[in-house]
Amino acid sequence: MIVVITNVIEIPRPITNVNTLGSRLRYARKLRQLTQAALAHSCGLSQSAIANYESDSRRNPKDVFRIAEALNVEAAWLAMGTEPMERQAGPHVSDNTYLAAPAWPFFPVDPARIWALSAEQRQVLANALDGMVTALESVADNTHA
Repeated sequence: MIVVITNVIEIPRPITNVNTLGSRLRYARKLRQLTQAALAHSCGLSQSAIANYESDSRRNPKDVFRIAEALNVEAAWLAMGTEPMERQAGPHVSDNTYLAAPAWPFFPVDPARIWALSAEQRQVLANALDGMVTALESVADNTHA
């Protein structure tokens, strides 16, 4: 009689060679079926910046939160390989899900221009946009009443 015994273990991340920021970025991008250009567009970076991150020639992860948001992965996993790759339930910067179309809704405005603003300038812009959306919703509600 032959008995086969196996050990089953749970590994908190994929069994792949994703030991660097670049390899994790490439892995997540391909898993999400995005091109470098599509990822770059959705997070406001250039395609060459994404390529440089993936080749590990750009190692300063200053854009890691924007990239993680666009890939819908945990920023700590992307930057350091810690934490699970998949995001846990909770609030996020946006409610965007992965669609074939880019997530950026304001095509005349390059997202890089927004990210180039200071934090205070982005807050002023966010407040103005919120006020404009509220006003448009109010007009829409009055026309449907």
